Amino acid sequence: MGIQSSLYSGVSGLNANGNALTVLGNNIANSNTIGFKASRTVFSDLLSAEIAGSGGASQVGRGTGMSTVDNIFSQGTFESTESNTDLAIEGPGFFMVSSPDEATINYTRAGAFRFDDGGTLVNPEGFAVQGYYLNDDGDTMGDITDLTIATRSFSPANPTKEITLATNDPANTSNYASSVRVFDSLGREHLMTTYFNKLNPVGDAAVPTTGNPPGIIQWES
Repeated sequence: MGIQSSLYSGVSGLNANGNALTVLGNNIANSNTIGFKASRTVFSDLLSAEIAGSGGASQVGRGTGMSTVDNIFSQGTFESTESNTDLAIEGPGFFMVSSPDEATINYTRAGAFRFDDGGTLVNPEGFAVQGYYLNDDGDTMGDITDLTIATRSFSPANPTKEITLATNDPANTSNYASSVRVFDSLGREHLMTTYFNKLNPVGDAAVPTTGNPPGIIQWES
């Protein structure tokens, strides 16, 4: 044991903690990556040197090293998106996706899926999501396969043709607007707004208690 051994122990600590900072930086860089699971660094001490002394043999550490980098598969938070094909898994499990050449099956927790031009549900890398088709009773049928919806089976857009508005406004109401969503022949959504403008002031009512015939109400508005 000498000065070189002590320097080596210190250098091993610097190297190990440098690797740990790399793992930590990777966690921070992927904080917004869909389905990303953080990692943690596990350290271990290096083989000790045994030195004989008057009190018996003593062990002197030779530094530290990075033993493993473990993935933390804890449940993440759920967030709403604007796509109805974005999926998430609660609890353990993975999505199965097939490579474009159908040579390998891969597993992922990232559920950012979309339909490609052929109607197949894929991830951003083009890997096809795997699953079973269901019959009318909700039971699985056939083998696991690509989830594909034939484009020719899509229904044509049905444009909005008629809108019924039912309203009961008091005489002293103020101007207001009401909006509804309508669709054109291409299936595009539009917001149609109807404006209600007050034209005349509130009318006066007169209820005579005498006369013939009694009880006449006149509105002028």
